[in-house]
Amino acid sequence: MFLKWITNCLLFFTLTFLPNTDAENDFRAVEGQIVSLPCHSLSDDSVQVSVEWTKHSASGTTICKWYINNITGSITGECIPRFKFNNKSFTLSIENVQLSDSGNYSCKTTILIPPPSQGDTTNVTLQVEARPRLQKLDSSNGTCIHLLCSMEDLTTELVNFTWSREGHGSLHPFTSNAMKSELRLCKPDWSDGDTITCYANYSSTQTQRSIHLTSQKESVKDVLLLIISVSSAAGLILCIILTVVICKCRKRDESGSIVFSNKVYENFSFAMARQNTQSNDKPQTEECIYEN
Repeated sequence: MFLKWITNCLLFFTLTFLPNTDAENDFRAVEGQIVSLPCHSLSDDSVQVSVEWTKHSASGTTICKWYINNITGSITGECIPRFKFNNKSFTLSIENVQLSDSGNYSCKTTILIPPPSQGDTTNVTLQVEARPRLQKLDSSNGTCIHLLCSMEDLTTELVNFTWSREGHGSLHPFTSNAMKSELRLCKPDWSDGDTITCYANYSSTQTQRSIHLTSQKESVKDVLLLIISVSSAAGLILCIILTVVICKCRKRDESGSIVFSNKVYENFSFAMARQNTQSNDKPQTEECIYEN
C-alpha cells in the first residue's frame, strides 16, 4: 500500500514538473505571415555540421539541407522556394505561409567533425489558420456597395462571420452561411474613406480582413487627375526638348540675322561661296559697240 502511494506521488510530480516539449514545439500562424520554426542548437566545439529540415509526408520532402564548416566559414546548401535557413540558429523561416504548409516538421543536426558522429532531431508542428477572402462586387450605382467575405479554403469547418465599420461598431450582413457572408450598404450608411472589416470565427480561432472604401465617382476622378498630370508632364518635356533642339541648330549674329549652325547648311554655304569665287575669277569679255 505504501509502495503504491509512493508510485502515485512520483507519477504526479513527474507529470507536473516535466516540461511539455510538444506544447513548446506547436506553432500557429495566420495565412500570409512569416513564421520561424526552431531547431536544437549544437555544442560550440563542433567543427563541421550538417542540418536537414524535412516535412513529414508520404514523400518525406526535404526542405533545406546545409553543410557548415565553422573553421573555414564555408556554408553550402539550398532550400526550396519560400523557405529560408538561418546558419547561426538553424531556424527555418517560411515566407507568405500557406494552408498547405501545415504539418509536422523535423530538424536533424549531425556533427560530422570531430568524430564520432552524433546528431539530434527536433520535431515541430505547424498549424496555419486561414484568412477570409474579401472582395468588392460590382454595384449598379456609386451610392451602394456590395462586399463578399468567404472562407473557400475550409471544407469541414463551420464559420461564423461578423462585420464591423471602423469607429461605428458592428454591421448586419445581408446574407450569411457556413462558408461566406455578404454585406450591402447604401449611403448614408457608408462614406468615402471608411474601413470595413470581416471577421471569421472557427474552431476557437478568429481571423480577419479589411477593405478601404472609395466610391466609383471618386475612383474616376482619381484616374482623370492621373491622366491630366501625366499629359502635362509629357507636354512640358516635349517643349523642353524642342527648345533645346532649336537652340542648338541656329544662332543669331550681332546684326540680328539668323545663321544656321547645322553641318548641312554650313556645307551648302561653303559650296555656294566657292562657286561665286570661281565665277568672279573668270575674265570678263568686253563688248565693243561700233557706232557708225
